[in-house]
Amino acid sequence: MSLFGLRKATAPPQKAFVHRDDCKVLRADPGLEIPWNEVRAGYWEARCVCGVEGWHAPDVGRLRRNDPYDPATAHHFGQCEYVSETETAMLRVLLKITDKGDYDWVECGSCEAGWQVPHYAESVG
Repeated sequence: MSLFGLRKATAPPQKAFVHRDDCKVLRADPGLEIPWNEVRAGYWEARCVCGVEGWHAPDVGRLRRNDPYDPATAHHFGQCEYVSETETAMLRVLLKITDKGDYDWVECGSCEAGWQVPHYAESVG
C-alpha cells in the first residue's frame, strides 16, 4: 500500500493471449494482439470472442523464499539415518540441490530419496 491507501499499479502479463483454433477475429486479422485489462487490483483479463484468459500478478509481499536445507521441507525415507538431522553443515554435505526453474530438486546422499522444494511459498501469519 502506498500513501492514502492506494495500491501500486501492477504491470500487465508479458505473454500473449492464446486464441482458439476456430477464432473468427484471428482469421480476419492474424496480427491482432488482444490487450490485457486490469479488472481489479492484481488481476488482469484478456477478452476475445473466442474466450477469456485471466492472470494474477504475484503478490511478492506475501511470498517468502524456501530454504532447501530447512529440515521442515525434508522428505527422507523412514529408514534414513539422517532423517532427524538439523545441523546445517551436515545437511550441506548430505543433500544435493539442483535448481529446476520454479523449484529445487533435493536428493539425499544417504537414503537416495528425492523431493521438490518450491522456491516461494505464501507466508502464513
